[in-house]
Amino acid sequence: MRRCLAIALLAAALLGAPPADAQFFAGKTVTMVINYGVGGNADTEGRIFVRHLPRHIAGSPTIIVQNLPGAGGLTAINLIGTHAGFKSDGTVIGYFTFNAVAPIIDDPTLRVKMADFAFVSGVGGWVVTYGRKEILQGRSVAEGMKSAKDLFVGGYAPNASHDVRLKLTLGLIGAKFKMVTGFPDSGSVNKAMLQNEINYTASTLPGFTSQAMPQLIGPGIAQPIWQYPVSAPGGGFTGNERLTADGVKSFVEIYREATGKPPAGPAFEAFVLVNDISTKLARVALMPPGTPPDAVAEMRKGFAALASDEEFLEEYRRVIKEKAELTGAAEGQAILERLRSVKPEIKAALAKAVEE
Repeated sequence: MRRCLAIALLAAALLGAPPADAQFFAGKTVTMVINYGVGGNADTEGRIFVRHLPRHIAGSPTIIVQNLPGAGGLTAINLIGTHAGFKSDGTVIGYFTFNAVAPIIDDPTLRVKMADFAFVSGVGGWVVTYGRKEILQGRSVAEGMKSAKDLFVGGYAPNASHDVRLKLTLGLIGAKFKMVTGFPDSGSVNKAMLQNEINYTASTLPGFTSQAMPQLIGPGIAQPIWQYPVSAPGGGFTGNERLTADGVKSFVEIYREATGKPPAGPAFEAFVLVNDISTKLARVALMPPGTPPDAVAEMRKGFAALASDEEFLEEYRRVIKEKAELTGAAEGQAILERLRSVKPEIKAALAKAVEE
């Protein structure tokens, strides 16, 4: 009788027990670390994820945000990757603006291997450059940028993908410029342009639409310059449909107008590589090396579920002014693999751009 009762009680307990992944996050607090400052593009996007992600994770953990700007986004990556103040117990996830340059050139500022992180999700983002209207002096974009004087370019760090793409494209058309770098977030960059401390920069399309448009473009202070195109599957390049419809030409088109020939060479190949990766993975959600597989799998499920969550998608569109373009774990991991086999001449071109 006692044995039968014990078996019955055990069976009841097992039937009523939550699954293992629910037990993992139940009652826990997860810290999302963002590698740029409060109010910037990455921060604004990350906080939208925080508001909707818990209901898609078994156990419904509380998620809080911690901003750690610095070194063009590498400070947070280094601290999490080396477990300096952050555990690998599943309670930490990074939402990072991705720097594709640092791992390619083996930048000593990056003290961890990106491949050691657990890839959770990515967020795509087209990039458009913009500048104060007076830099063109009424000329075409191609002629104005090629011959512009006193071109001061706003950036985040010499080795940031943002800065490197700006330097590569301006260098390719022969523009003379000076980098003004070290800004903690896009809000600070736009403020500097508003105050005429810089006159040219770039932004992902969500940040451009939600911040640059109302602050700078709408009031007539600045204008779009060009968009960064990505490699097309069948060859050639393609741009963002909305920007193209608005008359914003791609850099490839501007280069042809400025030089009379198509772009080529290691510097252009370096731009294409970094831009293709950064456009597909403008932001990445990563968990520290050594994070339990159960936690990684559950977090991946949570991010994947947001792709069909109408409440999340509606808020993202309303706040960011663009649709959320999520990149799954398998595709994201494959993109990161491109970092492992880069031609020496492309590495050299990127290293040179970092030093400029």
